[in-house]
Amino acid sequence: MWLKMLGGIIIIASGTSIGFLYANRCCERPRQIRQIISCIGSLKSYISYVSLPLAEALINCTNGTCGAVKELFQKTATILKGNGWMTPQEALQQAISETHDLVLEKPEIEVLVVFGANLGSTSRDEQTNYLDMVQEQLAKIECDALKLRDQNSKMYRYLGVCGGLAVVIVLI
Repeated sequence: MWLKMLGGIIIIASGTSIGFLYANRCCERPRQIRQIISCIGSLKSYISYVSLPLAEALINCTNGTCGAVKELFQKTATILKGNGWMTPQEALQQAISETHDLVLEKPEIEVLVVFGANLGSTSRDEQTNYLDMVQEQLAKIECDALKLRDQNSKMYRYLGVCGGLAVVIVLI
C-alpha cells in the first residue's frame, strides 16, 4: 500500500515537474528575444559611434544581460578572436550550436544567421540600417512568442499535473 502511494506521488511529481519545465521554456523564449534585441541595440551604437572592432563590440554589448544570450554573444566574440579566418556568420552559427541554454526556435535562429551574414561586410551606415531592420524583425517575433507564452504556459502546467494524475489512476 505504501509503495503504491509513494510511486503515485513520484509519478505526479515527475509529471508536474515536466509540465513546469515546458512552461518555463515557453516563458523564457520572449525574455531571451528581448535580450537579443537589447544586445543588438548596444552593438549598433558600438559599431556606429564608438567604432570598436566586431569582437570587442560583441563582448561589450552584453553588459547588463545574463544567461544564455550573454554566453551566445561572448562565444561568438571568442570564436572570432580565436579564428580570424571565420566569417561572423560561421562564428555565430557555431556559437548557437554550442550554447545549450538557448530556447530560441527556427525563426529567431534564421534571423540571427542572416544577421551574422551581413555583419561586418558593409559600411557603418548600412550596418546601422540593417541592425534596425533585424531589431524590428525580432520585435515581431517577440510579439508572437508572447502570444504563444500566454496561450501555452498554463496549458503545459495543467497537462503536467493532469498527466501525472491520469497515469496514477490508470496504474491503480
